[in-house]
Amino acid sequence: MSRLSAILILGISLAAMGAGQGDTGQSDEPAKQETEKPQTSPQSHPEQIESASPSLVPCPAGSGGKPPIREIPRFGANSPFDGDYKPPEIKKEKRLWAKSCRWQKGPDFVVEQWLTDKPDMKGKYVLIEFWATWCGPCRRSIPLLNGFHEKYGKELIVIGISDQTAEDVRKMEKPEIKFYSAVDTKARMKNELGVFGIPHIIIQEPDGYVIWEGFPLQEGFDLTDKTIERILEIGRKQRAEKAAEKAANGDGKK
Repeated sequence: MSRLSAILILGISLAAMGAGQGDTGQSDEPAKQETEKPQTSPQSHPEQIESASPSLVPCPAGSGGKPPIREIPRFGANSPFDGDYKPPEIKKEKRLWAKSCRWQKGPDFVVEQWLTDKPDMKGKYVLIEFWATWCGPCRRSIPLLNGFHEKYGKELIVIGISDQTAEDVRKMEKPEIKFYSAVDTKARMKNELGVFGIPHIIIQEPDGYVIWEGFPLQEGFDLTDKTIERILEIGRKQRAEKAAEKAANGDGKK
């Protein structure tokens, strides 16, 4: 090979290398384009919908690609709560400011001093209220107890017991107490019942069992004439049944 031929071959090789380097310097943008995926809509390629974002949902048919605006029902079809649903009301519960002794024998009756005549409680229902002269609700309940005493006095003995001194109780002139009244500065019955809020009332049957207890002015659970009537009516029926049984036994003996 002549010297001239070698030079020509070398020149051609260098030219080819220069062209290759020029392509490499301009290949940045095309390389990016190759690594980027073409942006296509799911509508043009439905097969890509399944691999799309999980939050994507199909558009309803016939809506022009936009979901219709409508109210979502609060409850499913045929739900028992469908229609004019009202949330349940929270029922109030009776509160006690003492230990409960309902349906149990009440404490032994004991007082330190009577401020009125001592009542005859034998065979009678007995209402006992623990109270104090300085207690506003206690003073409010006095007219209520006066009414019970005047209306049901033949069947129901109403007694107010304070753990104050007799002198302190007598200082209170208004409201006037018309029912039986006593004091016990040792608060023996009150402590046995665990009373920590006054006024507190218990009503006992003739045999000593407690059939009503609580704060007589509690809203929704207040002590009313209707409650007293219901209690006494049970006693009347029991007495009538005993009288009838006694009469039947007497007739049998004859």
